[in-house]
Amino acid sequence: MVKKKTDEQVLFSDIIVDDIKVSPWAFGTLFELAESLDAVLDKAANKGILDNIVNDSESISYITMARIFALANEEILSIIAITIDKSVDEIKNFKMDKGIKVALAIFNLNRDVIKSAFKNTK
Repeated sequence: MVKKKTDEQVLFSDIIVDDIKVSPWAFGTLFELAESLDAVLDKAANKGILDNIVNDSESISYITMARIFALANEEILSIIAITIDKSVDEIKNFKMDKGIKVALAIFNLNRDVIKSAFKNTK
């Protein structure tokens, strides 16, 4: 089954956050992210954190994002680093608002992949 892209995905396939270009994950990127993404999803599933977004079309809340960061900080840093092609040290030096915006952009651009993977962890 081929999923039809939303209007936002067609019009805005990349998001620019300050000087950072955030793009949807390519197929090959999933192999690089697999271990970290799996760990994040397992930890989040065990805490019931992502249940509220699986069937929700709204963006992830800052509170949910903060809880995920607390649970899986190393994995999240790795996912962000691979996605935007920056080092973990560079990402750690982002200002708070920039880091959160980048993380939210990554999530929103890849929501369908994340939701699909999360549903498969149940």
